[in-house]
Amino acid sequence: MQTPMTTNDKQNITIRLAGLSKMALAVDRRDEEMMRRAENLVNELWSRWTTSTYASESQLMVMSRVAFQFAVLYLRGERNAKKMAELDAELSELLKNLPGLD
Repeated sequence: MQTPMTTNDKQNITIRLAGLSKMALAVDRRDEEMMRRAENLVNELWSRWTTSTYASESQLMVMSRVAFQFAVLYLRGERNAKKMAELDAELSELLKNLPGLD
């Protein structure tokens, strides 16, 4: 059984995106690694696009493209999760109707 989270389960971290000022965040301790990975993913894509693909665009426009890219990925994941839930429900229904599995 999981114990409820307390205020001690939060910690303050700082992240820096696209070379801008540091941002302070209060995050659940269990989410720190995920937050750091997200920071790295955003910075990697931003850096790659500012030095090659979209080097002639403003940094704000490149960051807008990065945000849009991650929004699309999020929505694809959401769509895939919904499809998986539908398939799971269909499979459960099929399994219920198999003979001998009462």
